[in-house]
Amino acid sequence: MRHNSHIHALVADGLFTDNGMFYVAPRVSTTPLEQLFRVRAIQMLVEEELLAPEMARKLLGWKHSGFSVHNGKPLRRDDAAGLERVAQYIIRNPFSEQKMVYNAENGTVIYRSRMHAKTKRNFEIFSAEEFIAVITQHIPDKGFQMVRYYGWYSNRARGERAKREAEPGAPEATDVDVIDVSEYHPPRIPSKKWRELIKKVWEVDPLICQHCGAEMKLIALIDDDEVIEKILRHLRLWPGQAEPACLSRAPPSILPPIGSERIVEPFFDDPFPDYDTEPVMAYANDPEFAA
Repeated sequence: MRHNSHIHALVADGLFTDNGMFYVAPRVSTTPLEQLFRVRAIQMLVEEELLAPEMARKLLGWKHSGFSVHNGKPLRRDDAAGLERVAQYIIRNPFSEQKMVYNAENGTVIYRSRMHAKTKRNFEIFSAEEFIAVITQHIPDKGFQMVRYYGWYSNRARGERAKREAEPGAPEATDVDVIDVSEYHPPRIPSKKWRELIKKVWEVDPLICQHCGAEMKLIALIDDDEVIEKILRHLRLWPGQAEPACLSRAPPSILPPIGSERIVEPFFDDPFPDYDTEPVMAYANDPEFAA
């Protein structure tokens, strides 16, 4: 019976596409959603001038925020009874008449429920006025929208699908094709430590474009042989293809001119070089090698 602000959501565990395909998404952590929910709720209270900005900053700094997100057991699309139970739970009454007992002699109301973790009891006693006050906080304002639909389930999306199906010559409506990709795990993108190691050893930032100087973004790791071959053939770098114009010139001489200082290049099996005393990677800034 206490005020406990929360949201019920019946969410598809995947992604609908415009052509009617549905991709089942893998199970993900609810922590980012919990953090977003907390920030949005506190921001709303500040904008409504119901919470001071100083107090909001303190709440955002709490280790245990008091917010939580519960991701229940998934329901199969053919589980009509389970879907009906969840839908009924979402729009159920906030209190039950069967749990309410009114004592006319002393004007008190006893409300029974499950065992409460803090009060260590499964009932609460109210005066008639207190009980009315507790109930009225659950009554929504006039015209308040209790149920909202988004995405594939929104009124607009459903209307557009119905309009397309009603067009002359439109194909008959069929069930949504489901592609289960919940077991797919994308390739792991390594941490940025590799970038720092390359900069230390080779004295070159691997994510800086040599043409424009802008920082590049790593979007994927490609380890499929067929994809690699296709990319290299497109760039005309596959063995047996004609060399690109940029590679048609003769390679620079690897022998230093007579009388010049010899350049020491470390080998991977050599011990780790001493950067303070050894001329490590002295050729990194040489225009002949950087070209």
